[in-house]
Amino acid sequence: MKSKIILYVLSITVISCGESNIRKQTTIINNTQSIQDTIIVKEIDDVGLIFQNIFSLYSYTWLVGKDTLDFALTVLELKEDNTFDLRIHHGEPILFSNVLEKIEECFPLIEEDFNLSKLRSISFREPIYYLDLAQRLSSEYEQKFGRKIIEYEKLNPFLLKTSFTLQLDSFLNLLNKKVQSYEIEKFDLIEKKYYEMYLYFNESRTYIDFSEYPEFTITGMEVYVELENK
Repeated sequence: MKSKIILYVLSITVISCGESNIRKQTTIINNTQSIQDTIIVKEIDDVGLIFQNIFSLYSYTWLVGKDTLDFALTVLELKEDNTFDLRIHHGEPILFSNVLEKIEECFPLIEEDFNLSKLRSISFREPIYYLDLAQRLSSEYEQKFGRKIIEYEKLNPFLLKTSFTLQLDSFLNLLNKKVQSYEIEKFDLIEKKYYEMYLYFNESRTYIDFSEYPEFTITGMEVYVELENK
């Protein structure tokens, strides 16, 4: 799909998971949203301004005091039909339940510029970045397939029947949406002994306790979730 191709290109050439890089290429908009001691800052990407007749590209970052949190969202809207895709950015692991909370926190600010009913996809990092998700998915995967790598064609049907989908559908209910399908580019399984090296090369530099992590988990470039109306 066109928006997915654009989003992948922008993620390589424009968008960086580091908020410092996001700030270098964006123009700060005055609109912010305060949540207790946290402020969400909305910015419009300069590339989105150049190609404003084709798409809009906004970023949302979380600030606590003068510190920028290791978490950001980007929204890419196609002008031809006003549908938009949401992408999650962070360099270090975070609980998946916390990710959903942050997305919901940002909805009021996103809604100022985009029609939430037009949300058609969300892209997350791979399961290793979410301990709670990795634990559940690994257990469900092993119960069904053991530890062998399945054919890619079996992955989407499997994921649609997991607790991952139940959790997402529950969250998406407030938008009258549900999960339609999944894509994990370069799908593979990764063993626990490689977690530290894997996360190191994916921007995380702080100590991570892997004691509660499963012995293996699903991996890939990212988890792309396509949505549909209920």
